Amino acid sequence: MTFPWKKNETETAPSEETSLKRGFLSFWKKWGIGIILPILIMIFLYLLQTVLVHFPSIGEGYCRTVFVWVSFLPVTITSLIPISLSEIVVVGGVFCAPLLLALWVIHLVRAVKKKGGKSFFFRSGRITAWVLCGLYVVFMLLHGFNYTRYSLDEELGFGKKKYSLEEIQEAFIWVVTELNATREICPEDENGVLTYPGGYEAFLSDMKEIYEKSAEHFPQIRGNAARPKPVALSHYWSYTEIVGMYFPFLAESNINVDVPFPSLVSTVSHELSHLHGYAVENDADLAGMLIGLYSSCPQLRYGGLCDALDLVWSDLLTAYNNDTKGFQEFIGQYPICDGYFRDQDAMSSYWEGINPPKIVEKASEKANDTFLKINQQEEGVNSYAMPTSTVADFYFLYVKTGQYDAGLSE
Repeated sequence: MTFPWKKNETETAPSEETSLKRGFLSFWKKWGIGIILPILIMIFLYLLQTVLVHFPSIGEGYCRTVFVWVSFLPVTITSLIPISLSEIVVVGGVFCAPLLLALWVIHLVRAVKKKGGKSFFFRSGRITAWVLCGLYVVFMLLHGFNYTRYSLDEELGFGKKKYSLEEIQEAFIWVVTELNATREICPEDENGVLTYPGGYEAFLSDMKEIYEKSAEHFPQIRGNAARPKPVALSHYWSYTEIVGMYFPFLAESNINVDVPFPSLVSTVSHELSHLHGYAVENDADLAGMLIGLYSSCPQLRYGGLCDALDLVWSDLLTAYNNDTKGFQEFIGQYPICDGYFRDQDAMSSYWEGINPPKIVEKASEKANDTFLKINQQEEGVNSYAMPTSTVADFYFLYVKTGQYDAGLSE
């Protein structure tokens, strides 16, 4: 007989199976969903990037489609604001970190006093794990997977031919001739150094359209039009020897505007090339140079030709081998304009004045080297070097065949 005022132990006592289920659900909620799952997601994304490096066709497809879509909203929003949001986030984070740490310690002490320290640690761990996971997902979508695409020089058919000394000489003559002609029509400041009407503010504002106009010549360089941002603390940034940075979490290109204008030109093209899906450094360099060579803006084209001159000069020196006299005699026949040397002197003088502490310089380089290696770039900071014969490839595949038009008459 059952009395209504007494417990029915058969009905109310949890079975062993029910207890196990509850224990499993509690464990999964606390550890699985809270900590293990976000860690597994990050590991999966890293392994996926590692695998996709060996299947560049998939990475290429991602960069030309999905990346363009997912970057559209952040690029559109950040481009509406003229100041660097990345700088605000980073600097704000540095100043807020001690305060947040202090608040965390205060809450920890209170939780321990209430005998809830263990629960507080779990809650903090879950929040931290999911925040890091979210940031890593954003990084991969807006930059990380772009390391897995085809190299730009491979897509353009570069690097397939070894050029003779005479062919490299021909490419060198073309670069010097074009550089001199382009530098002649560029405006100068009171010191005879390259400048831009309206200063760097006008240049950064105009680059949003200038870059896209040049990119029309290369279907590989696809992305959303964006405004590069000046960094307010650029002078102090120079002590790390950093002149530009793509901040993937906001899809924003940040530019050191404290450097002389001739340095700034190529930097902007490089950083916007990151924003257009070229994560590998030498690809971004090549894309930036091509954007300059095809630009109707004389300052930007001059910047592209300066990059080309550095490369073909090195190739020419290598081709002459130990014939230093022959090298000097040849380049003496094709003098470079005085404006170029004034620009170079201005840049050299600036960096001599900065003279960053060695420890800061080494720390900055080490951080960049580690970052690149984590993202499948085995050469680290050496990945900035473009393949040899790049300029000769461009000259013979585009200029000599009549496919090249600088567009300065537009």
